[in-house]
Amino acid sequence: MKNLLYTAILLITTFISYGQNPSMTISHTGISPSTTLTVNEGDSIDFFYGGGGSHPMTEGWQSGQTSSPISFPTQTVTSSIPSVTFTLDTPGTYYFHCGTNPGNSNNWGKITVLDTTATEIIETEIVEYKIYPNPSTDVITIEGLNGAAEIYNLIGEKVMDVNSSIINVYDLLKGVYIIKIEEYNATFIKN
Repeated sequence: MKNLLYTAILLITTFISYGQNPSMTISHTGISPSTTLTVNEGDSIDFFYGGGGSHPMTEGWQSGQTSSPISFPTQTVTSSIPSVTFTLDTPGTYYFHCGTNPGNSNNWGKITVLDTTATEIIETEIVEYKIYPNPSTDVITIEGLNGAAEIYNLIGEKVMDVNSSIINVYDLLKGVYIIKIEEYNATFIKN
């Protein structure tokens, strides 16, 4: 019980301090909230431990896809190393899998790194979201939400579809949850 409490505290601390980067949570049941990320070269990426054994995420998929132009550098998360932050400085497509169980396609991921030095200018709208109160016991508000979102637990199960900026979370179990809005991920704590 003491180890479980210690792991939960580490996970909460990790999410609070690292939650600003694009992230993936890795567990024995798969990668959540999505198996793909798109980032700019040099962006920080967070991998979080979501349960199960050791997860050494390493190069390629068993179906033959490999990273280009360079291999994916192995990143490992475990119960004693609940998070790892890394950057990919070379634009390209990176395919990776869990080296502990390479045949489990639920743990196959892909990160696309965009070249920020490209001469073509692409205009994008920057959307910022504010999630409050955090932590919450009853209702949270996602300021800036104009579409749909999804809420996942830490083992990657979708627990709620969201179509409103005001969300009743009263029925959720106490814990840390991930809110996914398109490519944006954030966490909140349900008390």
